[in-house]
Parts: sequence; structure tokens; C-alpha cells
Amino acid sequence: MILDGGLSSLPPIVLTIIGIILLILIIKVLYFLMIPTILAFVVWLLTKDPFMAGVAFLAVAVLSIIFRK
Repeated sequence: MILDGGLSSLPPIVLTIIGIILLILIIKVLYFLMIPTILAFVVWLLTKDPFMAGVAFLAVAVLSIIFRK
């Protein structure tokens, strides 16, 4: 029977659910940061200025948050 273990089977199930939720959140954050990172890299390639690349990254990230659908 499935419930023979009692509460001993509950922690692995809860930890698996928490792990899946954390994995989804990490993927969403990486997806969100992908476009600003690419644009900042292009700005850095064109200008070789890390400050301008950082400004471009922050500007695109803020605009992504403001105009999120």
C-alpha cells in the first residue's frame, strides 16, 4: 500500500515540489536576463566601455519590467 510509510514519504515529495518550483524560478530569471545581457554585450563590443554596457543592461532590464505584457 502507498501509505505504509506514513509520514516518512512526505518529506521527499515536498522537497521534490520545492525543487521543481525553484528550477522554474531560475529558468524564468535567466530568460528575463537574456535579452539585456545580449544587448549589453553588443554595446561592450562596439564601445569597449564596461560602464556603457552596464547602463545598457540596466536600461533594457528596467524597460522590460515597465513594458512587461
